[in-house]
Amino acid sequence: MSKLPEKSIFRAYDIRGIYPLEINEKHALLIGKALGTFFIRKGFGKCVVGCDDRSSSPSISRNLINGLLSVGIDVTDTGLTLTPAIHYLTFHNDFDFGVNVTASHNPREYNGFRIDYAGARSFFGNDIAELYKLIIKNDFETPPKKGICFQKDLSEEYVNYFSRTFKFNKRMRIVIDCGNGAVSKFGKEIFESVGCEVLQVRCEIDSEFSKGMPNPENKDFMNELSYKVKTLGADLGFAFDVDGDRLGVVDKLGNIYENDKIILLLAEDILNSHSGARVYFDIKCSGVVESEIKKMGGVPVMIRTGHPYFVERVRKDGLLGCELSGHVYFKHGDDVAYDDGIYAACKILEVLDKKNKPLSLLMDAYPKRYHSDEIKIACSDNLKFSIIDGVRTDLQKAGYEFLNIDGIRANISNTDWFLIRASNTSPYLSIRMEGLEL
Repeated sequence: MSKLPEKSIFRAYDIRGIYPLEINEKHALLIGKALGTFFIRKGFGKCVVGCDDRSSSPSISRNLINGLLSVGIDVTDTGLTLTPAIHYLTFHNDFDFGVNVTASHNPREYNGFRIDYAGARSFFGNDIAELYKLIIKNDFETPPKKGICFQKDLSEEYVNYFSRTFKFNKRMRIVIDCGNGAVSKFGKEIFESVGCEVLQVRCEIDSEFSKGMPNPENKDFMNELSYKVKTLGADLGFAFDVDGDRLGVVDKLGNIYENDKIILLLAEDILNSHSGARVYFDIKCSGVVESEIKKMGGVPVMIRTGHPYFVERVRKDGLLGCELSGHVYFKHGDDVAYDDGIYAACKILEVLDKKNKPLSLLMDAYPKRYHSDEIKIACSDNLKFSIIDGVRTDLQKAGYEFLNIDGIRANISNTDWFLIRASNTSPYLSIRMEGLEL
């Protein structure tokens, strides 16, 4: 194992690699030193750190914290938490930045770091590249006094936010599938606090994820939730990934809804009181999103896939954002936006409570399209972007019209299109197709 982390783990909007080959305790210490140095030189010195429930996360977190302390950062270690909870804490508390040790939905052998500025602002791109430069140069602060570490579980503050924000007239019976991820610590308490009857599936912490990784994009994962919702007679079901920033949705009939369908329900609710608002969606979403949001009186805007791009756009001039992968972004205050799977689930429940209709009936109102699943083809990080360049060149030669904002989205007709793009977080190419008819 290399003493220095490889450049390849410093990705577009997070740091992520295989443990312990690509990312380990020694690397975490160096990343902590670099991150602390970065913020100290900007005049900041307080942060909050948490981690998911992977078996490697506690030791990775400890070493990250040791690195931060060594260069003079004061750290509040909140322990097992969710990425959205870190977003929340950087918004509602006096922290200059926050870090969650997680690799989100990636396989269990991965780990990494999600970093926020204060106010849940994204730390990405050149910021992440700068950390690698500091490590290579061994350019760290050497203060006369180390930082102080405070052990404080801030979970209650995050949990209480939901009971203050949501209260429903109808007591809905829901199934939550936490996939043995960190949501297991929070899910039941939060949904019961807003008035739901909660039935749990895989809501015990299992650091080895012996029943598989929780991923709302995974059909097998969602099919199991669908079966549970039907057999338990629930009103609907929600599934979450490891760190809680994505969700999947199932209605009482067992129908599974992708995120580019759910966004229509949420957008219609918001646009009823905020006509003309901007709704952002990523390049993987159905063409129906654009046409329907226009009909609702909103302004649909397609942008590239990726957390930081959505945070910045929704924060500046939007009210809602959606990525096909399960992220839903809401405005929280005048200058804050972030994604939170549990919050998105509560907003869906809020719409059902207002309408007093089942989700299946509400979703039937929207047009249907035929599409492929997202096809993921393994491809090394060294090759995937050059392949996209080659496809772009071939399409230009053939005279096709295409969007170039994130990979290639080529129009075959007014309703039919295909997409090929390189993942920014994992070594694969993503392909998706949609048409009006089979």
